[in-house]
Amino acid sequence: GSITINTTANGGKGLSADGNLTIDETAGTTVVNVKANGIGGTAEASGTEPGETTKSYRIYVAKPTGGSGGYPGGGGSNAWSNMYLYKSDGTLVANITGNTVTKSSGYSTLTFYYYDFGTADSGTYYFKSDNYTSGGGWGGGTSYTIRSATFSGPTSGEDIYYLIGGYSTSGTTRTYTLSNVTATYGGTSDQSEENGTSYNAAGLKADGNLTIDGGTIIVENSGEMSKSIKSKATCTINGGDITLKPSGAMKVINSDASYSSGIKAVDFVMNGGELKITSSGTAGKGISTTNVTVNGGTITINNNGGAQAAGTSGDYYTAKGIKTDGNINLLGGTVTIHMTGTGGKGIKVNGNYVQGNSDGTGTALVVTTTGSAAGTSSSGGWSPGGGMDGGVSGSAKGIKVLGTITINGGTSEVTTATNGAEGIESKTSITINGGMHYYKAYDDGMNSSGAIRFLGGLTVVFSNGNDAVDSNYGRSGAIEIGNGCIVAYTSKGAPEEGLDCDKNSYITITGNGYAVSAGASQGGGGGWGGSSGIGSATQGYYLSTSSLSYSTGRYYTFYNGTTSMGFTYSMEAGLSSSLSLFTCKGMTKGSSYNIKYSTSAPTGATMSWHGVYIGGTPQGSQSSFTSFTAS
Repeated sequence: GSITINTTANGGKGLSADGNLTIDETAGTTVVNVKANGIGGTAEASGTEPGETTKSYRIYVAKPTGGSGGYPGGGGSNAWSNMYLYKSDGTLVANITGNTVTKSSGYSTLTFYYYDFGTADSGTYYFKSDNYTSGGGWGGGTSYTIRSATFSGPTSGEDIYYLIGGYSTSGTTRTYTLSNVTATYGGTSDQSEENGTSYNAAGLKADGNLTIDGGTIIVENSGEMSKSIKSKATCTINGGDITLKPSGAMKVINSDASYSSGIKAVDFVMNGGELKITSSGTAGKGISTTNVTVNGGTITINNNGGAQAAGTSGDYYTAKGIKTDGNINLLGGTVTIHMTGTGGKGIKVNGNYVQGNSDGTGTALVVTTTGSAAGTSSSGGWSPGGGMDGGVSGSAKGIKVLGTITINGGTSEVTTATNGAEGIESKTSITINGGMHYYKAYDDGMNSSGAIRFLGGLTVVFSNGNDAVDSNYGRSGAIEIGNGCIVAYTSKGAPEEGLDCDKNSYITITGNGYAVSAGASQGGGGGWGGSSGIGSATQGYYLSTSSLSYSTGRYYTFYNGTTSMGFTYSMEAGLSSSLSLFTCKGMTKGSSYNIKYSTSAPTGATMSWHGVYIGGTPQGSQSSFTSFTAS
């Protein structure tokens, strides 16, 4: 059968269920065609836009609720009147007295002090107040140090809320307990979904779970802030052919933004079938949820939504293909995302990103973003988290993650085209354990505030306007080469590098993998140039500061004398490298090696990906490129 619905009412729904909603073609419904073009009005009240402030790494603390600023029965009137954050070694981090926010649990309201770490930190900290002197008459009393118990820095991908409790005294130090109240206060929102003038317009809506098992579903929605599919619980697609066309504008309600989306839910699970989303609304979202899991099926998202200024300098609301306030797990199926609007981001994750399974299987992912930055600043400069800021704001991204990125398998092909547009970025760390991945970007191909580890799989990173791989970890292990393969190169020239981690000693080789980097050295800007070597290595390597010229159409193979070592790479752009790193499985310290090239690709490779071949047999006449003795 067939169901056709056309609603233009503000807040109107095509199909709506107070509980669960299931669509299954075996029940006799084969086609559901809904046009829901009324205006919506629900502020989403989740995520942290504009400005992309790191939500996941804030620590909140509320002082004791009894006495005059002190816990009942002790502490005195001066205890906790000011709040400071310290490292466990006694180093002051910040005075957070002025950073306050009021949160309600539904039955009590507390004022929390907070500190934004900006990135994950596994260190240990404590809160401290001003010292308190007990009574005792003229010149009497005891001066007590007032502090909390220690706690770990934020690593979980969530904001953490603490409540200060009772204390114990040791000598002249009073140490207060900390109770984790994240579950009570952290999930509250200042904006109720259905309050006041707030209303929803959606094609398919369920207050419970929304499940599609089969059939043909077509939903078009052009109303302001409207949703194609909305669930207050989990939206699951197990089969069927689903086409969604959200095109409505965005709106800011009570300082919170609401967007037109294809799917809006708490959790989204894709197990099978085909989902096609064409989004064109300003700052519109293809899929916007707390968590996303893809186990199978095919997802195709085309989003040409532009950006909207947020009213503060440099801040923009921007379109997303997939946006999660929590985590994303890409474990199977196929996901293709194409973004063309200004500042568009293919995937934006506030929590952690996982792609692939331990056996190397996983989602076949393609992300392309061609839009320019939403705005520009007067000039670039060094960003607070490390790395160069190209003087853009609201920039496009392929994949942006505030938490950790862990890639165990599957395939990735991520490309960007404009200034400020990085391929894949994590504010915490990136670890690749398996699969085959390609990141091509105008800006950094791969960037992280933490360590970047190549422990398995085959990864190719190419930048034509900045560094290929850039870690701002600032310590040993910033870039780790394990049993994987990484070929990283940039055609930009000085000062951009193939592998950038500030110092060559921060690079470590911990396995028997493959690596080639090609690019320039930052030199006096703090680059890892020089010939002193990398930090440590479990196999032979060569760090070259000689000028080496690469040409397209050539295939460069590692040789041990006259014997191929089964590792060949090529470049898709000509470039000159003044700082290069070479290592290959089987290389040993003190032995001599050379790299030769031909104009024919090797045959019989056990693994090949974007110009890199492992296990193949070289073809054609071989000419010398460079030779060296391994360190």
